[in-house]
Amino acid sequence: MKNILIVIVMVFLSSSNKETPTKNHTGLIATSKNVETTKNYNPEIITETIKINDEELRSDLYKGTLNSNIKISLYLKEQEYACGGSTFFYAMYKYENQDKWILLDVTTNREQNNYCMIERNFSGVLFLKETSTTLNGKWISPDTSKQFKVELKSEELDIKFAKDHTAVETLDEILFDDLLYNANDC
Repeated sequence: MKNILIVIVMVFLSSSNKETPTKNHTGLIATSKNVETTKNYNPEIITETIKINDEELRSDLYKGTLNSNIKISLYLKEQEYACGGSTFFYAMYKYENQDKWILLDVTTNREQNNYCMIERNFSGVLFLKETSTTLNGKWISPDTSKQFKVELKSEELDIKFAKDHTAVETLDEILFDDLLYNANDC
């Protein structure tokens, strides 16, 4: 019994040795040390990668009419996914006589330049077709009883919009800080 115990202890101790027999390129058996490595985690590199991949592709402000007489503005922002792949859109619009913007959930058919934009809380849907400088289509109520024509034309965004902010910065603050944050905040 002592002999078996001694053999087990010897096998155990020999297996804890860090040297492992391996075949080298000539076919001879050699010993090499097992080395554990850990991946170097650097948050600055990851942050930089996200910043590069989360790049804004375009920001467009459209102005026009709903039902030919109600003035509206629509802000459309396209961005790349951080992981690559296709792009996605954020959008919001407002009536000219109101201060509050309405958040839109955007789905696209890229091949045909069609957009389906659903108002937050499903109070209406915009179906729009994009050309080089316009978005045209219909606004439809949830019960489909009301349908209005929508005609929007692209506006220049490089002008000053508010004190010490460009139009894009101001619209992004409203979109990201106010609407998206409040809509998705726990």
